[in-house]
Amino acid sequence: MHSVVLALGIARVLGGFADVGRDWREIEAKWPFLGWLSLLLALQLGWWFGLWARFSTMNEIGLSTFLVWFLVPASFYAASRLLIPEFPEGSPPNLEQRFVEVRVPFYACLVVGVLPPLPGLPGAASAEWLLAAFGALAITGVLVANPRWHTVLLLLMLATFLTWLALARTTLGA
Repeated sequence: MHSVVLALGIARVLGGFADVGRDWREIEAKWPFLGWLSLLLALQLGWWFGLWARFSTMNEIGLSTFLVWFLVPASFYAASRLLIPEFPEGSPPNLEQRFVEVRVPFYACLVVGVLPPLPGLPGAASAEWLLAAFGALAITGVLVANPRWHTVLLLLMLATFLTWLALARTTLGA
């Protein structure tokens, strides 16, 4: 079930990339939008990678663990749905205005996405502070409405996630 929801979110993000590619010339403020798409894709792929590594080494998974871990792909899917508007042919949406409209629930979804870390992943405990920093950045996105801050926030979140990924050193089992 986790993989299905992650696949839906990833498909939504990939569709967003395709929509921007189709309407490239007509879309304004596409660079921050492409950055958010890239971050969502990286978060979902990173979660799947960690989940695969964790689930492959477990003999059994309790229902409470399953449900808590399910919140993450569900929140990333919701963030994908919020961020990526419908792109009707011939009239692409205003992506900057769209982001302003969905900013609070979008960042809330990102906060939920980093709350329940994957306990037991190699290197995860040493990098939990980075997940907490990512969550704190997402909270500031809820609180601060300045569009320039959101561009800076995007870069900080990308850097934080990439640092966490480098420190986690997670590998897939055979």
